[in-house]
Amino acid sequence: DSDLDLAPSFIPSLAVTVTLLLSILLVVTALLSRKKEDELHEEFGEEASGMGWQEFKNLGLWILVSIGAWFGTVHVGFEPAMTVFLAIGLFYAGLRNYWLMAIIAIVTPIVLSQFAWHIFTSELPGFWRT
Repeated sequence: DSDLDLAPSFIPSLAVTVTLLLSILLVVTALLSRKKEDELHEEFGEEASGMGWQEFKNLGLWILVSIGAWFGTVHVGFEPAMTVFLAIGLFYAGLRNYWLMAIIAIVTPIVLSQFAWHIFTSELPGFWRT
């Protein structure tokens, strides 16, 4: 138990919720900031044209990953769920060195779990901790 009376799932749930809210905010911002003129942006040119089909697909993918990470964290545990989703994210981002991907995907959730314990005195959720 935490000295601050935090539930074990609070920190990862907060992180996933913030990620989901920020992605929704990005959609709203992009939809509301469409160019009213045909003038291109002076620095980014055509790349600053707002939301297109590719951006919606990318956004939808990351929303699904956020929801999946939340369910995985709550029902399976932080370390296994984040290992899987971090590996998926690294693969999607273009990392093809599988040894490096495995090391990053396995070590990062363990280190984050230890930080959560030593800084917040809160265990992250895991089926082996119940």
